Amino acid sequence: MNAPVTAAKLYDCRDAFAETLEALAAGNDRVVAVCNDSVGSSKLGGFKSKFPERLVNVGIAEQNMVGVGAGLANGGQLPFVCGASCFLTGRALEQIKADLAYSNANVKLIGISSGMAYGELGPTHHSIEDFAWTRVLPNLPVIAPCDRIETAAAVKWAADYAGPCFLRLSRVGVPDLLPEGHVFELGRANLLREGSDVTLIANGTLTHRIVKAADILDSRGVKARVLNMATVRP
Repeated sequence: MNAPVTAAKLYDCRDAFAETLEALAAGNDRVVAVCNDSVGSSKLGGFKSKFPERLVNVGIAEQNMVGVGAGLANGGQLPFVCGASCFLTGRALEQIKADLAYSNANVKLIGISSGMAYGELGPTHHSIEDFAWTRVLPNLPVIAPCDRIETAAAVKWAADYAGPCFLRLSRVGVPDLLPEGHVFELGRANLLREGSDVTLIANGTLTHRIVKAADILDSRGVKARVLNMATVRP
């Protein structure tokens, strides 16, 4: 009798973001968080408890949120501006363009619950245009981590990066794909599987799906190489 197949454990990348941000804040008093009435959905409850004076909640005012982030950066702080990706990039696109990208302000944008992750809340909450909007702006790296490990690594990278960037996270659980201790490198793909017939490339929550697709192809005699390419821009 065959042993039952154990499903891979799934992790919410927002938890990895929050844990990493709290660790960064513990070692650097310049780290601040700015959100749009999204303490819960951005997983900032722990940050609020530990660093209440370093959390700015502007309410449902995304344009102001990005402007406040730019002001904090200009004042020497290291702001992580967090909100649902649909509202962060849609409502505040002009501020992202003028206050961050054109000005090269040192603000880290964290777009959460991206793609179709909000499901039944409908098209107002779906974020399917954020790549198109952000990847055309100057001075703005766009990154979509594939798992909790890459999310933590990308947040650490963002804290050290001198300039604005956009990290696109989801609320959909995904399995671990990269090894513990992974170091994020902008523009570098990660080889997840060797293959000589075809190459599959993805990022974000789609990466674990193409790993499964490679398994299916392998059962049919096709050897697929799998690459995780978290960097969308550059």
